[in-house]
Amino acid sequence: MKKKLMPDQFLYSRKGPWPQPSPSHPLKCAAEVLHVPPIEQVVFNATIGERYLKASLFYPAMAGKYAADNHEWTGVSDERFHEIMFDTAYTRYMKPLSDAQKALLKSRIEADQPDFSFNENSKYGTYNFTAMSLIEPLPDTFCASTELFYEEDPKTSVRTARQIVIDDVAIYPGDSSWGLATLYVLQGAAYHLLFVTHPALHFPFDATNAITKSSVPMAHPMFQLLSPHTSYSLALNNGVLESAESVVNNNAQGTRFDPLTGNGYNLKLLFGAGYTGLTEPQFHDGYPEFNYMEPQMGFDSDYGRWLEDYYVTAFLPLAQAVAKHVLADENMAEFARRWGQYNSTYVLGFPTGKEMMKEETLARALAIYTWNTSISHAADHDSFGNFISPVEKCLRIRRSPPTSRNEPPVAPGEIFTGNDLQRASLSNEMFFRPWVIDPTLSDTFYAFTDPALWEEALKFHENLRIVAARWTDPKFMPLTPIENDPVEDPLYPAKMRVLPQSIQY
Repeated sequence: MKKKLMPDQFLYSRKGPWPQPSPSHPLKCAAEVLHVPPIEQVVFNATIGERYLKASLFYPAMAGKYAADNHEWTGVSDERFHEIMFDTAYTRYMKPLSDAQKALLKSRIEADQPDFSFNENSKYGTYNFTAMSLIEPLPDTFCASTELFYEEDPKTSVRTARQIVIDDVAIYPGDSSWGLATLYVLQGAAYHLLFVTHPALHFPFDATNAITKSSVPMAHPMFQLLSPHTSYSLALNNGVLESAESVVNNNAQGTRFDPLTGNGYNLKLLFGAGYTGLTEPQFHDGYPEFNYMEPQMGFDSDYGRWLEDYYVTAFLPLAQAVAKHVLADENMAEFARRWGQYNSTYVLGFPTGKEMMKEETLARALAIYTWNTSISHAADHDSFGNFISPVEKCLRIRRSPPTSRNEPPVAPGEIFTGNDLQRASLSNEMFFRPWVIDPTLSDTFYAFTDPALWEEALKFHENLRIVAARWTDPKFMPLTPIENDPVEDPLYPAKMRVLPQSIQY
């Protein structure tokens, strides 16, 4: 008879934590973990909380200088606009046009620009930021529903912005309103990363974190695999969602580091757009329901391919080995079944307990968690925090959106106030840039007690190095510190910019 894994081997002796409905929007947003284990809160306070405190004390002067240097900023060149939209984490939003959408775009362009030659052989795509219409902006600030349409040359694969639609007004390159229109697209992209796609990398995974600690014994290989990737996020996410000093608190603008254009309760509607989705016609099918088993990777950009390479080459093989080992043992398999059943109750798209008895499904569920909390989440912070400057995020805009193609170009000083930019710069240092905590992903230790799984962990680290060697462009977050890192500065040493083992910011 096989030895059973006893209840006293659970991390918190079956006393939780456990997910609960979101207090703000229980029918729209992911479940939250409202009762964080005290020891995890203590660890958070001593690490991430300490960094927040130091940043709030020592960065305001630097942020003030940034504001003084940039408050007359008037926008980006077309070259820089293309670089931001087609070469960063914003490529998560690219979607090819359907035949019907392409026909509509063609008719619209030909009517507005009779001299433009519409290439039938080109690929055409869109960025959909129509959920910005959900935001109620603060007084004297503005936001707008936008869509960007681009063309991809079939020979060179070069992508070019061809049209921006703002609240049903179509604007084109060369129009005097084009520069202002690009700022509203940049704003839409920033808010979608902050509140639509990125929260889907944070908050649905809290339920899995809590359920793992409450229902999987510490001696179980699944716990041993997932545990290093769960260290800080329960306390971090609870602070993000519920702390009085969070940038998504209801009165976040009352803090000195909130750079946003709405109050927290309203902005959290965008969390719902990325979790339960938006089905109304005005959102143009741009906001599907979250599905745990269908994470974003492999989309048509180097960023998407980089994400997928780490998943396929390193994380999935280790998870496959763990899944095979677990399902070969009746006792271990029962805990996997319960893990699936509990998670499927709280997380959209999570496999049921019955489905978790398939090796491929269990492996994928495990790999998605470990890859998401170490690679996909951190990469967004790196791209957004280090390669898109605070002014380029356009988190507050104080000139109203264009209502025609022929409005005056942006004038110095009319987009931001100095206080807007000081807040944006401070928030970038405190919350957006990645600040890794040791041990990093490359130093991650899995407490496997089975020799075969220990060998698989060694292979995992070898595979991480293989992927890192394939992607040496500094724009990709490195596995270990690199020489001549383009984002290093005195306040941000290169050792802070490496892949972490868990969600830490």
